[in-house]
Amino acid sequence: MEGISKAFACSLRTLSVTLLTVAMCTVTSVQAAVITSTDIVATPKSSDLGTGSGNGTLDLRLMTFSGSEIGNDSGAFNGDNGNNTLTQGGGQNQSFAESYMTTAGEIQAYYDLNFGVNVIDELVIFLDINETGNGTETNGLSVFDIVLNPTTVQGNPNAAGDVISDEQAAINQIYTGGITIANLDSSKNLPTNEQGAGFADYAIFTGINPYLLGDNDVLLFNVSMDGLNNGAEELFLDGTYSGADVIPIPAAVWLFGSALAGLGWMRRKQTV
Repeated sequence: MEGISKAFACSLRTLSVTLLTVAMCTVTSVQAAVITSTDIVATPKSSDLGTGSGNGTLDLRLMTFSGSEIGNDSGAFNGDNGNNTLTQGGGQNQSFAESYMTTAGEIQAYYDLNFGVNVIDELVIFLDINETGNGTETNGLSVFDIVLNPTTVQGNPNAAGDVISDEQAAINQIYTGGITIANLDSSKNLPTNEQGAGFADYAIFTGINPYLLGDNDVLLFNVSMDGLNNGAEELFLDGTYSGADVIPIPAAVWLFGSALAGLGWMRRKQTV
């Protein structure tokens, strides 16, 4: 029965994204996909997820804490290195405002490595929250946006090369130009869902199909969190679980209804 539910959820999300893609082709201007509370899904416990649709070759770590370089490479794949300076420990009311830059081509290559060519139709960012307590603390997500092809980025990292961790950490959300293609509608409180490092608490659906972007298109991710008391948090792409593996049935049904009502424009103005 669980397998049927997952297949049903996957089919409905695929239909929704397909309809949204059709809608995009009829519009000349690009409008940001607005990320609402509906798009931030608490993931099932790791023990309940079972076998994912990916092969688990590599999790691509966008932002985390580490005293060393975050390489993001496996075999022939060499992704841009992760930002390694998220806050760790230090007591109450810790915060961060950090960035990660890469290209759509590298995200496509990452998904090809883990799920097969052109299988994933929506970019989903997984968030691992690591705080003290039993999930009742306040963890504020105040900024989550994705900027396409910024004109300048602080530190002038070369997206065509291999952006290293120090360069990612130096961006600090300082850039000019570009088009915001996904953004958070308002601040969210995200209680800890599954305690422990390495397990995602939330899946954030961005409304962006990376395969509709050009290989050389630059993507700048900006994320801010506050009210933290321990850490470190981690944002990553999961090589084992896709969005279709974790989305619950009620959300999938809602997506289906939204897609039919104006080809998805009620839920998101634009899917890129």
